[in-house]
Amino acid sequence: MAWLMTILVPLPWGWVGGGLIFTSCSDFFDIKPQTELVSDDFWQSKSDVESAVSACYRAMQEPDVMERLIAWGEMRSDNVLLGQNYNDNVYYILTANVDADNGYAQWGPLYQVINYCNTVLSQMPAVQRKDPNFTAGELRAYEAEMKTLRALCYFYLVRTFRDVPFTTEAYSDDTRPFQLPQTDGDEILDRLLSELEQIQDNFAKAVYSTTAATKGRITQKTLWTLMADINLWLGRYDCTVDLCRRVLQTSTNPLQLESSARYNQQVFGQGQSQESIFELVFDSYTPNYVVNEMYGQTGGRSSVNQLSALDWRNYPLFDGSDVRQHDFVFRNTGGAFIPIRKFVAYRRESSSSQVVASDYVVNQNTQPWIIYRLADVYLMMAEALVERAADGDLAEAIRMVGYTYDRANPSRGTGSLSLASYNSQELMRNLVFDERQREFMFEGKRYFDLLRRIRHTDDLAGIVSTYLLRKYESLDQATVLTRLNTLNALYMPIHRDEMKVNKLLKQNPFYDTSGDVEKAHP
Repeated sequence: MAWLMTILVPLPWGWVGGGLIFTSCSDFFDIKPQTELVSDDFWQSKSDVESAVSACYRAMQEPDVMERLIAWGEMRSDNVLLGQNYNDNVYYILTANVDADNGYAQWGPLYQVINYCNTVLSQMPAVQRKDPNFTAGELRAYEAEMKTLRALCYFYLVRTFRDVPFTTEAYSDDTRPFQLPQTDGDEILDRLLSELEQIQDNFAKAVYSTTAATKGRITQKTLWTLMADINLWLGRYDCTVDLCRRVLQTSTNPLQLESSARYNQQVFGQGQSQESIFELVFDSYTPNYVVNEMYGQTGGRSSVNQLSALDWRNYPLFDGSDVRQHDFVFRNTGGAFIPIRKFVAYRRESSSSQVVASDYVVNQNTQPWIIYRLADVYLMMAEALVERAADGDLAEAIRMVGYTYDRANPSRGTGSLSLASYNSQELMRNLVFDERQREFMFEGKRYFDLLRRIRHTDDLAGIVSTYLLRKYESLDQATVLTRLNTLNALYMPIHRDEMKVNKLLKQNPFYDTSGDVEKAHP
């Protein structure tokens, strides 16, 4: 369904008449509403607002959203290949055969979250006037959460489709006009940055009452990290550096990298680590089926195993001492298929520096999904420092890279990266780029990194040939190049159903002029 139709369907675990169905737990994330449309008599008290805000976060955990976070940010990158049991949408993306019929070109699930946020934002002021226990400060804090979550969703959409419809108004019935044109992607991001700047001090708390809430709800540091990421995408490096420093230097809600021994288990296995800034928190009540179906061989709703890792032994990405190459992939399976280990299995804490297969425990359906963690801040700051290249920036950049690199290479000791080995902007740019790939592999960031580098260096041909082509080695290289030869081709098409419903939309020019690609499935 087109997005403006999609947002009119019942809210997930949504509001029931005048209230909600609760579990016995009082924790914020234990609210499990039933599925019904929002009714007019729901918005009466602060507790109604709290339930509605919870449902907005819960909507981010929907499988349709999770699939897109992986498909848009990871599946098209040079990190992954086809797995052993995949659907047609995955097959066509991983054979550079994307067109406007691909299911992952449907943007409705993200717009649904946006509409939920818009609904909460539109209803809260009236509730605050009704309920004397709902203070103006609490209203501002919830507004900051919802506007930041909404901005995050738009940021995913802009990086994936570039120009998209933009609205801050809620749709709850079919009396509103559904015809919205696209807005320039960079213009959308400018508007979001302006809004986030205005609300950055509205958070009532630096931390919540539980670790799960502090890590699973948006905080002021989440807002600053998102602003840094958007500014980096736009090439505003001074702003990126300033925002990253704000995250690092603010003592409230302190962040700290996990140790090398605990890193894999705490961050990707158990979640809610001391370096997490914002993650989607899953548990047995709210399982993370999608990660297991995309990456794993067990768990999920069915044994799908859609993706395989690229064989990094063929490329000089990991040093021999880098434990991430063991933590992220299984190498002892033989053959061309290399299962992904990150998220679906974690390495138990060990005092031994030798990593062996028995160190790993399979993690079925309860792993977190990381949106931002401290490593993001270090490496975004490093990239911005390199790109602006003022006096002293390269030295500070290598110090930022060293935090994650040294942790992943404990046998090398602290400060193992030498500025003498990366004494130019280009060398340092490549170091940061490679370290981001090593650190964030399979976290839904790599394709956006590639696209951002193309935007800033204007070297589409070089990036495509150096990085993206290696995932298509089994295909005819000339054919693949014709499908990746313009910047427009690197954004997703607008789904055909969206174009039918909303006549004001204009198709991505690459997909509008190239026609349908002849599809062949093995």
